[in-house]
Amino acid sequence: MAQNDVQRLFNLTFSDLISFAKSFVVVLTRDLIDLSIFGLTSANITNLSGLISDFEEMRTDIEYEGDVMVKTEAKDVLAEQVREQIRFMSVRAESCFGQNSVNYDLFRFNDINQLSDPELLTALQRITRTSNQYIAVLGAYGVTLALITELEDLATDFSAAMIAQEQSIDARRIATNERTTSANEIYTLVSNYSNYGKKFYVKTNPAKYNDYIIYTSTTPGTLTAPANFAFNYGSLNFTWDAVENATSYEFQSSSDGASYTQYWTGSELDCTLSELPTTLMYFRVRARNANGYGPFSVVIIYDFNTPLIAPSNITLIPHLSEFRWTEVPTATRYEFQWKHTDQEEWTPIDVGLVTEYIHLDPAGDYLCRVRAVRNSDFGPFSPELAYSVL
Repeated sequence: MAQNDVQRLFNLTFSDLISFAKSFVVVLTRDLIDLSIFGLTSANITNLSGLISDFEEMRTDIEYEGDVMVKTEAKDVLAEQVREQIRFMSVRAESCFGQNSVNYDLFRFNDINQLSDPELLTALQRITRTSNQYIAVLGAYGVTLALITELEDLATDFSAAMIAQEQSIDARRIATNERTTSANEIYTLVSNYSNYGKKFYVKTNPAKYNDYIIYTSTTPGTLTAPANFAFNYGSLNFTWDAVENATSYEFQSSSDGASYTQYWTGSELDCTLSELPTTLMYFRVRARNANGYGPFSVVIIYDFNTPLIAPSNITLIPHLSEFRWTEVPTATRYEFQWKHTDQEEWTPIDVGLVTEYIHLDPAGDYLCRVRAVRNSDFGPFSPELAYSVL
């Protein structure tokens, strides 16, 4: 989640807050004459009632979660179709070239069940291009221009489904912020008006005084520290397991490991940094409910100041047309560049977060190099590698 997500001002579920607020409107109406000495008017009560009605008209998080599930299911169906088509193409290529041949290796039929969605999309696009390149010999095994077009369309649909899923996740987050803003406005008014009632009835009417108490003494349950607290540098995303009895979570950051500040709070089980830090940072998370905060998770320490270095050991596996290099810590992707020896301009290719890349060239003499990228920061280039294609 982003740092600017709206924070909940209360320790109640939305349902409990609205249920209390609706009953509270009845109480305020009953006691309007008494509380008018604090400036409470019927217009104030009408306004609060309207805010409650507006909140109830909003779609709930369960509905948005349903949207995400639908988009995710649609994406997963296409992902399975992608895997199936890759498996079919693997059979065709093996029948045509033999599993141990150089040509078969060019397709790079990885363990597709272990690939992420972006990696799976890249694999499909790569295999489609390679299949098209060898369509003359693969034609006898069922590879046609119509099939190539079908695979290209599948890649387009899969990419669109991935985007749709991300958009539904974003829509859910935006709606959560809107509902939280609305609920905070309701809670602020209820809290202010409840103070009126408690001050007025504290010595005169205990029964009415109790009507103005927002939080009861019901024990909300004990909390434990969030488990499996983890960080993914590539996405700048922190995740943790759900804590029993928790209604929300607080994510904190620190630059010295001693003084922590609240970075985000919400009910989700993840938090994404909105900006890339540039120093050594400390992070922790804890659960919360009406009884307060639980214990903190383990602390994750990450040095974002580690400079990008040039990838080393760039090599070419000739029979695979595959370039490999050593991983650079904290890199989020790599840029591969190549050119013919008689050219001045380099051609850059974003290869993603991989340390191996298949690149096919016509016959000739070439140079290549690679550099690490961390979000918008580019590291130094590796030494240039000269190679020839016969």
